[in-house]
Amino acid sequence: MSELKVHSFYRIWFTWVDPLTVLPTVYALIFTPEFILDGLIPLSMSAYNPDQAFLFHQLAALFAFVAIMLAVLLRVSSDIKVWRVVIGGVLLIDIAILISVFVSMKQQGRSDLSKFRWQDWGNYLFTGWVAVVRALFLAGVGVGGVNKGKVA
Repeated sequence: MSELKVHSFYRIWFTWVDPLTVLPTVYALIFTPEFILDGLIPLSMSAYNPDQAFLFHQLAALFAFVAIMLAVLLRVSSDIKVWRVVIGGVLLIDIAILISVFVSMKQQGRSDLSKFRWQDWGNYLFTGWVAVVRALFLAGVGVGGVNKGKVA
């Protein structure tokens, strides 16, 4: 098995910070979905409909799964291949979020920077930041050589 040699920043970020930042999202998706929706589409354009609650609950379950993969699986595995698969999968989620928010804002006529709200800046900047961190990890920045174990 390939032993993991990564910079402590990645270990702390991916196993502590990243999963902890997901918890408020999971909570909000379950208990305040109207807040989440307003963060993506202004309330004046689209009000929350309680009939859509199941979609928010399913999304909460998926985010909780991602948090578990980051907080638990990455802690119990020191296999660089496992880390790369998990981080690569979450990077795909980040890219999908960035693209879908961009498309949605364009459809809403709010793609001009002057029309951004604080929620929009938050979506782009935080998701963009974590996507860059994941891409740097996958590119091998701060990831040391692989220790293949004892050699006979």
